[in-house]
Amino acid sequence: MILIIYAHPYPQHSHANKRMLEQAGTLEGVEIRSLYQLYPDFNIDVAAEQAALARADLVIWQHPMQWYSVPPLLKLWMDKVLSHG
Repeated sequence: MILIIYAHPYPQHSHANKRMLEQAGTLEGVEIRSLYQLYPDFNIDVAAEQAALARADLVIWQHPMQWYSVPPLLKLWMDKVLSHG
């Protein structure tokens, strides 16, 4: 399964991302986790996210670059979900 971790804080401003997600969503074996839709309060369900990663054969992080880094929710997601062990 291909897992797309989508983390765009302002998706309404990105026509390319909208089109990409529409097309990816039609493919069999693709799961899209839109972090800003799932966690608008930044309260991440760590167990659910780790389970999604465990199911994945390939992980794609789709996000805008912000000051040579990732958006704040994706940074928090990485800190919480990608734990040692």
